[in-house]
Formats: sequence, structure tokens, C-alpha cells
Amino acid sequence: MEGLIVAAGAALAAVLGMVALRLLTSTGLEDVEAEYAPEAEERPRGFVAVLDRIGAPLLPLAVRLYGRQRLQRLDTVIRRAGRPEGVTLTMFVRREAGLVLLGVLFGLLFVVQDLWTVGVPIGLVLCAWMRIWLYTEAGRRRRQIDSELPDFLDVLAVTVTAGLGFRQALERVCEFHGGALAAEMRTALEEMNVGASRRQTFVALRERSKSPAVGSFVTALLQAEELGVPLADALTGIASDVRREHAETVRQRAARAAPLVSLAVTMTILPGALILIVSAVLVANAGVLGELF
Repeated sequence: MEGLIVAAGAALAAVLGMVALRLLTSTGLEDVEAEYAPEAEERPRGFVAVLDRIGAPLLPLAVRLYGRQRLQRLDTVIRRAGRPEGVTLTMFVRREAGLVLLGVLFGLLFVVQDLWTVGVPIGLVLCAWMRIWLYTEAGRRRRQIDSELPDFLDVLAVTVTAGLGFRQALERVCEFHGGALAAEMRTALEEMNVGASRRQTFVALRERSKSPAVGSFVTALLQAEELGVPLADALTGIASDVRREHAETVRQRAARAAPLVSLAVTMTILPGALILIVSAVLVANAGVLGELF
């Protein structure tokens, strides 16, 4: 217990030291300057700003440790996640380096106090936190794209039926449609505007999103284009197929959730109910049990 108190005191002293450093290096006019310079990029505040300061000296070393290929793969994952909170490759590596340093320091701090069961999990969680956050955001965005695609295709089919070409209809729908899918479609339009073919653009969209629904849409769209199927009919059929696949995915997710709900009920509600029943029996028969014992 004494070791835990010492470790908590050391962690509090480290945090207070960071805050003091921030106060010593601040002029107090940052907020005023930000009000008069709205075009400037918004700077992170709070713990994220402290994390950037901690990781900045480690950035060159972290980049060398990553290597070119791993950095390219990491940038692909960041783009697939939609650059959550405006994070870039440099920002991600810098913050990850800062968290790794904090994880090592706090882990060693607890380990020195012979608190292995506390120090090791804290160190591992801090070291892996940025990757966990990034893959969580990528999965959330992929699910959002899957849910938005059927309605997007329905509106696109109506717009094409009204007489617009595919690219013009896609631009019109993206103007009035928000969300992750519209952002991906705008990226595809930009690629087509600089000279990429429709096939190359949508194949890149399929690889970038890693969404099963988008993959089915791209495959069906390219096949319809090769076979000469009318675009409006093809989009309507693709929307129906994607909506059916999305409904099946939701049913499968609900089926997988049922055992988890049963496990949660078994581990929480059932023990409480048993405690109440046994306690009521013991209280009601306290006299009889007293005579026996």
C-alpha cells in the first residue's frame, strides 16, 4: 500500500511538473492571438498539447524506427480512418512516441515499487493506445459507410434517371449528402477530374475503404458498365443488394451479441439474485439455524 501511495505521488509530481513547464513557457496571450488569426490551424490543447511537446524530440528517432514501408502502411490506415480529428502521419507518430515514453516511465515507476501487476498493464495500454484508437476509428467509419451506402445509391439512381450523367449526378448528390461515404466519393471525383479512369478510381475507392458494401457496389458497377446495363437500373439493383447484405450483417452482429448479453446477465444479475435469495432464507430461518449451531 505504501508503494502505491509513493507511485501515485510521483505520477502527480510529474503531471504538476508538466503543467509548471507549460506555464513558464506560455505568454498567456495564445487565446487572444487565436481570436485574431482564425485562418491559422487550430492548435491542440490540454493533454494532447502536452503529448505533442513530449513526443516532438522523439519524432526523428520514431520515423527512423518505422521505416518507409511501415510509414506508408500507417498513412494508408490513417486515410482509411478518415483522418480522425485531423490527425496526420507526423502528428500520429509524434503522439505515439509521447505515449510510448509515458508508458515506459509509468511502467518503470510502478515496477520499481514492486507493483508489476499495475505497471505492466499501464505501460502496455499507453504504448498501444494510439493504434487501438486508430483501428477503432477505422472500424467505426467503415460501419458508417456501410449504413450510408444504400440511401446514397437510391438518391444517385434517381438523379441519373432524371437525365444527368454519372459524374454530374455523383457531384450533385455529394453536395447535399454528408458523412464518410460522401467524403470518399468526393475524393473519387477529384481523382477522375485529374485524369484517372472510372475503373481506376472506383478500384482505388474499394481498396481505400475496405468496406464489404463498397466492394460489392464497385464490383457490380464495373460489371454493369462492361455489360452495357442501363446505369439507373444497375444502381437501383445494386442499392437493393447492398441493403440486403447490410441487413444480413446486422442480423449476424445481433446473433453474435446474444451470447455476450447472456454472459453479462450470468456474471452480474444472477449472482446478485442468488445473494438476495440466500440472504432472505437465512434471515427468515435465523431462529432455527441458531438452535442448530
